[in-house]
Amino acid sequence: MNRYILSFTILVALFGLSGCNKFLTPKPTTEYSETVAFASEANAKLYVNSFYPIISYYGLFGGAYLSGCMYVDGMTDIIKTAGSTIGSNGAIANMYATNPSLITPDQDAMDIWTNAYYYIRLINEFLDGLDSKATFDATIKTRLSAEVRFFRASLYFLLMRNHGSVILLKALTTNPLNARSSASDCWDYIESEFDFSAQNLPEAWTSADAGRITSGAAYAMKSRAMLYAERWQSSYDAANKVMAMVSDGTYALNSSYDKAFGSYFTNSNKEAILEYQYSYPNLVHSYDGITSPGGDHIGFGGDIEPTQELVESYELAGGGNVDWSAWHTTGVTTTPPWDQLEPRFQATVLYNGSTWKGRTIQPYEGGVDGWTAYPPAAGSNKGASVTGYYLKKYVNENHIDLINIPSSQPLVEIRLAEVYLNMAEAAYNLNNVTDANSKINIVRQRVGLPALNLSGTVLYNQIKQERKIELAGENHRYWDLRRWKDAVSQLTGLYVHGLKATNNGGSFSYDYITCDDQPRQFPEKLYAFPILSAELVNNPACLQITGW
Repeated sequence: MNRYILSFTILVALFGLSGCNKFLTPKPTTEYSETVAFASEANAKLYVNSFYPIISYYGLFGGAYLSGCMYVDGMTDIIKTAGSTIGSNGAIANMYATNPSLITPDQDAMDIWTNAYYYIRLINEFLDGLDSKATFDATIKTRLSAEVRFFRASLYFLLMRNHGSVILLKALTTNPLNARSSASDCWDYIESEFDFSAQNLPEAWTSADAGRITSGAAYAMKSRAMLYAERWQSSYDAANKVMAMVSDGTYALNSSYDKAFGSYFTNSNKEAILEYQYSYPNLVHSYDGITSPGGDHIGFGGDIEPTQELVESYELAGGGNVDWSAWHTTGVTTTPPWDQLEPRFQATVLYNGSTWKGRTIQPYEGGVDGWTAYPPAAGSNKGASVTGYYLKKYVNENHIDLINIPSSQPLVEIRLAEVYLNMAEAAYNLNNVTDANSKINIVRQRVGLPALNLSGTVLYNQIKQERKIELAGENHRYWDLRRWKDAVSQLTGLYVHGLKATNNGGSFSYDYITCDDQPRQFPEKLYAFPILSAELVNNPACLQITGW
């Protein structure tokens, strides 16, 4: 099983193995903890477990690296987050989308610098102790090192995704003055770290260790990271390693798109390469309560809503496009062709008349789910839709009691479908048109869409389109637009839209509505975020990102 489950064993649990009385001994904590941590392979594994929450930094379920819940797809054309005031879910995404000047060297809700380097130091401490203190077999030490270096590579990737140039701390240091390295050196290091992990981790663990990071996760994450680095051959080769694991039966696309987000371990989902496993009641999240249609729990939910721009991106089932111009007005009595759209739409979007939890979705004034203009008026139903839609993807339809029971469905952070699309993009940039078409066609075939045979800019735009649709609502869109340098042209001046349904006593009319109160903006300098000024004060050798 070449997959990863979060095993949330806090490092304190490791020290608890030796009993409480020894904590009364006046020995330096660091000296004692290292002695215990590296006394055995079992203890060292528990130490490694404390790094697994780093994966939460990718943050689909309101990632830990953000101040509050923020869904970066809500800063793009495909998702509207309904919160409008500080303290409400999704409010920051709305504010950043329309007023990106809020991102400054003095404040940035998307900042991960401090937390990332905190974990990098902890990882470096672990690796130093593993090298100097551990006396168990060298092969075990190499494997543990590879596991932890996956997390270090992931942190540096996220830092580079944000800033484009960062400080490389490859080992413990007492030097407080460290300059940023060149982008090339940073990507070299990230690539080498993922390579070390992939080459020294098993493709499958024994049952006792099932769920730990393995080579497939490392290669898949490398295929993603190298797209950001524009190292096309490296991304292609890493994806190709995953393809070899498809050939041997380790991975496979789920035959049904709506089942592609389940766990390998509980749902036999062989599409899941890297999954973050929650466990009720100890490790939970609030995604269902935040995202579910307003009628599931009156006054809550509905915070992550698809836009009309996303809806109009889907093809018809079996292929072909819809001419939506007839619905770009008011008072239209013809029902939109939602039920004719391809399976990815059906698995991602809830619309007026959808069946959900044994009832019918009613996103209109007077309906159980409700509709409200954006920004919502004081006292309005907080679960009401502002676009006329709700997000279905990842929401657990079997989760009924949203008041008393938090969510625990897994997050599939990397799916095989993404790796196919990573490989398609890398192949295109390597002038391998045949492979680029082949990989997007595999993804399309799963949902019954016809194969394509494209070239040039048309092929590149199709790859972008497939990522937009396949990965919608999974927090890829914002980062993709940034790395493609498409964000300025596609987001600046944009207002997102919805379809407001009105119940006319059994029949419906539809109005094309604007769901932003201000145009969205994306200044060019946002292609690299600033470093917080407080970090520069602490480290004068580190210069601010150009443009800030």
